[in-house]
Amino acid sequence: MRRLTTNAGTRPIAVALLVALGLSALSPRPALADDMSCAFGPPRSSWVETSVVVAERGHDTPVMTSTTRVGVPRDWPGAAALLGDGRAVGCLLPPGGTPGVTMSDDGADVVVQVTQETPLELYDTEWSVESAGLWSSRTSGETRFVALLPTPADLPPGLTGARWRTVVVKTPESRARTVTPLPSEVLPGGVYVWRDAPAPPRAEVAVPLSARSAFQRWSALRGEDALTVATYLGFALPYLLLAGLLVALYRRSGERDERLLIRITLGALAMITATETLLIVGALTGTLFLAGVFHVPDMLAILVVAVPLCLAVWGLARTGLRWGLPLFAGTVFAVVGALALLAARFSGARPQDTLWAAPSVVTALLLTGAAWAIAARAARVRGRTPRAARTLLCWSVPGLALLTLAYVAHAAVAGLRTWGFLPAAAMSPFFLLRGLAYLMWPLVVLLLLLLLRLHGRRTDSVGPSTLSLLVFLFVVGTIRWLNTYAGMPFPLAGLVGLAALPLLLRLTRRAEVADPGVSRRRLAMIVDEYRDLEQREKGLRRRWAAGELDDEEHTKELGPVVDRIRRLRMEIGLDSDREDGLSPLDVALSRGPGVTWWANARLAARYASYVGAPAAVFLIWATWSTDSRGHDGWLDRLGDPNGFYGLAGDLIGGLLIWPVAGFVLGALWRRLPGRRGYLKGVVPVLAYAAATGAHAVVNNVIGQAPVRGSLVRVLLLFLVLTVVAVLMDARALQTRPGGLASRLTPVAVVYRLGTAGSGIALIVAQTAAILGLWSQLRNGIDITSQVDTSAQAPISADAQVLLGRVDR
Repeated sequence: MRRLTTNAGTRPIAVALLVALGLSALSPRPALADDMSCAFGPPRSSWVETSVVVAERGHDTPVMTSTTRVGVPRDWPGAAALLGDGRAVGCLLPPGGTPGVTMSDDGADVVVQVTQETPLELYDTEWSVESAGLWSSRTSGETRFVALLPTPADLPPGLTGARWRTVVVKTPESRARTVTPLPSEVLPGGVYVWRDAPAPPRAEVAVPLSARSAFQRWSALRGEDALTVATYLGFALPYLLLAGLLVALYRRSGERDERLLIRITLGALAMITATETLLIVGALTGTLFLAGVFHVPDMLAILVVAVPLCLAVWGLARTGLRWGLPLFAGTVFAVVGALALLAARFSGARPQDTLWAAPSVVTALLLTGAAWAIAARAARVRGRTPRAARTLLCWSVPGLALLTLAYVAHAAVAGLRTWGFLPAAAMSPFFLLRGLAYLMWPLVVLLLLLLLRLHGRRTDSVGPSTLSLLVFLFVVGTIRWLNTYAGMPFPLAGLVGLAALPLLLRLTRRAEVADPGVSRRRLAMIVDEYRDLEQREKGLRRRWAAGELDDEEHTKELGPVVDRIRRLRMEIGLDSDREDGLSPLDVALSRGPGVTWWANARLAARYASYVGAPAAVFLIWATWSTDSRGHDGWLDRLGDPNGFYGLAGDLIGGLLIWPVAGFVLGALWRRLPGRRGYLKGVVPVLAYAAATGAHAVVNNVIGQAPVRGSLVRVLLLFLVLTVVAVLMDARALQTRPGGLASRLTPVAVVYRLGTAGSGIALIVAQTAAILGLWSQLRNGIDITSQVDTSAQAPISADAQVLLGRVDR
């Protein structure tokens, strides 16, 4: 560090300044006396009446209002100036306000009166002072001190020797804690009066802050920490709730494979929430600044993805993966290289070089490898990786790699174009990982599906633990949770979804139909034959009632029909006398086409993927074309530094919501109400509407976002799940192989399309949904993004400087 030296030529100037300041400090005359307005000198006698009122305006802003009246003799030389152009006001009153000059009732004095109003800020540092006329206010802790200007040097020069007739402090909304000195009079309503003092009393009243003001002050002084905590809870709270559920399942489970899969899932949750945890710990402890200087957060971010990757690769090698060792060695080499580049940056090399984006690129690739290794290790818990998981990984891993690299590239290009240097997301692995962590929820969806796969192999019905996992799968896959309300993140939609779906299932709970003990095709054939037998039975009874058949003929023809109906009912475990109120059709439609709930879930997810493809294309196109913030087109949105993050989140969400919703519909098929499938989708749709509706309504109340986008999503989900439910019913009633027409024919007969029956309700519901969707789109497409980018901003400028570009 350079040693500071004093130039010999500047010493005389410094000495002259010190002398001038010392003389002005020793002068007994106030500085305001030198002003032209005080050239008249102080009056031979004067009096002062002053009051101050401290109250909240609109229960939001505390205001200090002071009123001061000063009377001077009419023969004072400045009196004529007061009555003329008012030049002498500065000799009697502090600056501010609009003074008024009048004569006293007896005409002996000239009276000057001024009222000043000062909003009392709650966001200043401790012990800061605000003034209004002759009064001042300072805040310490949760107490506000209102005081008269205490020293003569603070008073205007014209008030020297004035008589203080009345000094009043009013605090109508709170009771004062301390009052000094002892007032002459205390009146109701928090009024304290000092009378007839020859010198200005050192009046001071300590008033406690209101609960609202105390909270506002706390949030102002600790606002950054409060926002950091809120952001952490908004992102991590549902993950923490899921972790709690997994820990409870781990303690109750005695199956080795399930316990291993739970440990893998907990590790993935820890990896996803690690950067936000590091951020909140560093911000609350005050160590983030110093840690950023030495690139500690960046190093920890690299290790956060490297450690799970190494553990997962080691587990894959133990299960027989041949190229596990080369992967392990490549991971170690990439980590060492990234840490070396961070060390080189700390040594003072130029951070503008694009080479310094290499640690972020390495981190992005390590994150891709960690997500793949965790998913592959979890899928190989029971031997070989399932075919569906292999297909998903083959498509998702390249997509995830391209996504992470495109994230870095977009951040670099947008930063260079906007600011002329690489932003933190392109240079800091910590900020990169923090942004990508908000896009890692599909990994949680996959791990939950693998956990449910184990439950599906072990149980034929949905138990309490399986139901809890399905609820979390529904919320994570369709609703997600990161939302912001008036700048404060809170997972309102996710928490409402976690509560709404179990509540609706409890309110609409119905007993599951017993296993018929036959195959799906045999049950479908029984339904077909049973329907023909019932028609024959009704026809015979109608002919008998019309007199076309006598009793003997009716009994002879009806007997075999009734016997066959009894045998069919007994074959599938129903009451032979039909006293239970169920028919083979009810059993087939209530059980679904699958043998187990897992088979129903897989089939419904596949149907939802096909049916939801047009809805996904529409949602992505509508969201990318415009949004509520005025962005007109995806190119304009990409100009935003967080634009790529939002587009990537909308792309993933638009594709994933349909199979996840279909999977949950199929898994809960036997628990959902309704004798026909199209009614079973109402409960998931209502849960989704309650969650997104709560978010939209709150946003609409505070004027942050419209409701229309959520309504469009709810209508689309209803349309998709209704079609999926009809396809499930058609599959359950299919009696022979064939095309789509042959599959839909049995369900069309059952729904009685074209006649008065349940098919009318289906047509009305679908028509209403389509009309509602059309009415929304007529007013302009305004489907806002479900990805909240506000939480992606760095928590402070210091953190962005230290973790992104240390030299700034």
